[in-house]
Amino acid sequence: MAIVTPEQFYENFTADVQSIFCYNAVQSTSPGIWLSGNPLMFSFPLLLFQLTLIFFFTRITQSILSRLSIPIHISQIIGGIILGPSCLGRFKPLEKILYSPQSWEQISAISLLAIFLFYFITGLKADLSMIPKAGKKAFAIAIAGAVLPFAAIVLTHFLCRSIIPPRFKERFVVLNTMYTWSGTSYIVVSCTLADLNLLTSKLGRLAMSASIITEFTNLFVHAAVDSYLLTTKHHSTVMGVASMILYLAFMLFLVFVARPLTILAIRKTPEGRMLDDACFIGVLVLAMGCGFITDMIGSRSLVGPFFLGLILPGGAPLGVTMVARLERLVEGVFLPVFLAMAGIRMDVASLKFGNVEWKILLLFLIIVVLGKFLGAMLPCFYCKMPIRDCLAVGLMMTTKGISEVLKACRLQDLKVVDMQLFTVLLLTVVVVGGGSAPLIKRIYRPEDHFVAYKRRAVQFLKRDGELRILACIHGEEHVNAVLTLLKIVCPPAVAPISIHAIHLKPLVGRTATLLLPYTRHRASHDAPSSDTDRIFNAFFQAEQQCHSSGFSILPYVCISPHATMHEDICSLALDKKIFLIIIPFHKQLDIDGSITTPIPAIQVVNSSVLRFAPCSVAIHVNHSPVEETIAFHSGAIPSPAVYFFGGPDDREALALGLRMAEDPAVGLTVVRFRNPAASLDGTEERLDERMLEEVRMRRAGGSRVDYREEVVRDAEEIIGVIREVSARFSLLLVGRGDGKEMPLMSGLSAWSEYPELGIIGDLLASTDFGSRVSTLVVQQQRRVAGKGLSDNASMGKHLVAREEDKEEDN
Repeated sequence: MAIVTPEQFYENFTADVQSIFCYNAVQSTSPGIWLSGNPLMFSFPLLLFQLTLIFFFTRITQSILSRLSIPIHISQIIGGIILGPSCLGRFKPLEKILYSPQSWEQISAISLLAIFLFYFITGLKADLSMIPKAGKKAFAIAIAGAVLPFAAIVLTHFLCRSIIPPRFKERFVVLNTMYTWSGTSYIVVSCTLADLNLLTSKLGRLAMSASIITEFTNLFVHAAVDSYLLTTKHHSTVMGVASMILYLAFMLFLVFVARPLTILAIRKTPEGRMLDDACFIGVLVLAMGCGFITDMIGSRSLVGPFFLGLILPGGAPLGVTMVARLERLVEGVFLPVFLAMAGIRMDVASLKFGNVEWKILLLFLIIVVLGKFLGAMLPCFYCKMPIRDCLAVGLMMTTKGISEVLKACRLQDLKVVDMQLFTVLLLTVVVVGGGSAPLIKRIYRPEDHFVAYKRRAVQFLKRDGELRILACIHGEEHVNAVLTLLKIVCPPAVAPISIHAIHLKPLVGRTATLLLPYTRHRASHDAPSSDTDRIFNAFFQAEQQCHSSGFSILPYVCISPHATMHEDICSLALDKKIFLIIIPFHKQLDIDGSITTPIPAIQVVNSSVLRFAPCSVAIHVNHSPVEETIAFHSGAIPSPAVYFFGGPDDREALALGLRMAEDPAVGLTVVRFRNPAASLDGTEERLDERMLEEVRMRRAGGSRVDYREEVVRDAEEIIGVIREVSARFSLLLVGRGDGKEMPLMSGLSAWSEYPELGIIGDLLASTDFGSRVSTLVVQQQRRVAGKGLSDNASMGKHLVAREEDKEEDN
C-alpha cells in the first residue's frame, strides 16, 4: 500500500465524500524485535519514535536560531519543515515513518491537546486588569492596528476583484485569512516579548495592553460573526440567536460558577503553598470541560480554556501551581509536536511558479502586514514618540506565531486552502515572526532610556539637600539589615530623607509584570496577609520611631522576571530622581553564622543594576552577627569606617560616610591607603585630595571623624591592615573601583570571586577572609548624558532624548 501524505490524509478526512484508507490492524505495543521484526509497525513505539525525532530536531533548530533572537516557536516550526516533505521527508524510509496513516491521527490528537493546555496556561497568566488600566495610547494602537490593515485588504479586494480566482470567492479565502492576520494575538506577543526579555519594558507593557484589548474584542466579534453566518447559512434566525445565547450563558457560567469555585479553593490554600492535588485536578478538569462545552455549542474548543484562564486569578497560588506542574511539560515536550507537525504538513516543492493563486494570497498577506505595521505606528507618531520606539511598537504588534499557525492548519483541514496556499501562509509566519523579533531586539534597548541628564550621586548633593534612596528588598530576611543600614545612612534632623522601598518578587504564574505603589493602609491592625505586608509594616514602624519630620517611606511592589528586574529598578530610580540605590548581596549570614545558599538570580539583578543604573549604587553585604543586625530596634548604632584608595567610587563611599557622620552619635573613621611611589599630579589624584581635605578639616574642627593614613607597598600589606582595622567596626564602606586592578593591588584580582563587588569589596565579602563585618560596596553614577563612561558601563550607541528636569536638584 502507498504511503499517505498529510495532505491526502486531511483531504480525504475532511471531504464531503470521504474515502476510506485500509491498512492491516496493528496492536498498540510491540513484543520486541525478536518476535515482531519491526516495532515501528505498532502504534505506541511508532508514536514514541516520532516524538523523539521531533523533539531532537526542534531542540537543534532552537539552540541554533536562538542565538539570532528568533523566537522558540518559529524555530520549532522550522524544525518541522526540515522533517517534512520539503527536506528530509523526501527520503522514503523516513516518509514511511512520519506519514504512516495509522499514526497520523494519534499524533495530531496529542498536538491539539498540547495547544489546548497552552491556551489555558497563557490565559491564566494574562491580566485582564490591563484593559481598564491601559491608556488612550494602547486603545489607539489596538484600534488603528486592526482597522487599517482590514480596510487596506477590503480596498485591494475591490480594486483587484477581476483577477481574484473564483475559488477565493467561493471559499472566502481572503476573508478567513485576513480576519486572523489583521488582528494581534496576545499569545503571540507575550511569547515573543518573553523570549526577548521585554515584558517589563515600557514598550513591552504598551504592546501587551494593546494586544489583550484586541484579543478580548476578537473573541466576542468572532462569536457574533459565527452566529450571523449560522443564521444566513441555514436561513434560521432562531438558530443564530440560540447560538449567541448559549455563548453568553457560557460566559455567565465562567463568571458566576467557575471563578467563585476556584477562588474558594485558592482561599483554602495556605500562603506560600501550591494548590493540593484535588484542587489542581479539579481546575484541570474544569478547563477540559469548558473546551468541550464551547466545542459543543459551535465555537472553537480553544475558546473555553482560554476564557477560563482569563477570568481566573493568576499568580500565586493558582498560576504558580499550573506553571510549575504543566508549563515545562506542555511547552517543552508537547507544544513542539504541534508546531513541528504544522511544518511537516507543508511542502515548499508544491509551489508552482506558474500558479497565480498563491501569488495573489502572498500579495494580500504583504498588504495586511504592512497595514498592520503602519496602523500600530500611527498613534505612536501622533503621541510624538521617538522614531525607534514607533518602529519597535509596530514590529511588536505585527509579529506572528502560534495563533496564525493554528488558523492556517484549521483552514487546511476545512479545505479552504490547499497545499500551496497553506505553504504560503506558513512560510509567511516564519518570515514575519522570525524576522520581527531580531529587529525588535536590535532597534529597542530599554537600557538606553535609563540615562540621567544631571548628576545623581551623594558626592554632588548639598549638605542640606534631600537624599533620595531606593532600598531593594527581595525577602523578609533582608529587612532588619536594611533598616539598620538606613538608620546609619539617614541621620535624623540633618536634611530631608526620602526612602523608596521596593519589594522585588519574581514573576511566576502570570505574563503581565507589575510595578505599582503599595496600597495597604498603614494604620490597619489586621494581621499581615502576605510577606509584602510584613516587610512594609516593619518599614512603617521604623518611620514612626524616627521623630525627624523629613523622614518618609514610600513603598512599591515589583513583580517581574529576574532577567529584567533591573529595568524596573532603574526606571523607578530615574523617575523618582534617586541618588542612591541599595541592593542586597546574593549571599548573607544565616542565624547560626553560616553562609546561606547563594541565589544566582539576585546576583544577575545586581550586576545589571550596576551596569545600567542612572545614579549611584551600593551593594550591602550583610556579614554582621544577628544581634547587630537588629541594632535599629535596640538603639545601638555601629561606627562606620571608610577604606579609601582613590577614584570616583571611593570618593562616593567617602561622601556617604561623611553624610553618616552628620549624626553626632556616629563616629566615622577614614583609612587612606597610600603608595609612597604613586604620583599626585593627575586629575583623579587632585579630586581625591580635595575630598580628603574636607575630612581633615572636620577632624580639626572637633567632629567625630577620625582620619589615618596607611603607607602600603603591596597587596599583602593591604590585607594585613584590613585584618587589623576591620575588627573594630561593624560597617565598612569601600568603593567598587570599576572592577579594575590598580598597581598597588597587583595579584588580588586572581582571587576575586564576585566581580560586582570589585577587588577590595570581594576581599571583605570572602568567607576565607574571616571577617564578620557588614560591608557597603559603593559605585558612583556612571550613566550621565553627555559624560564619559567607563568601559564596563557602556550605554550603547543610541540614547533616547529625555526632557530636562524642570526642578533644580541640589
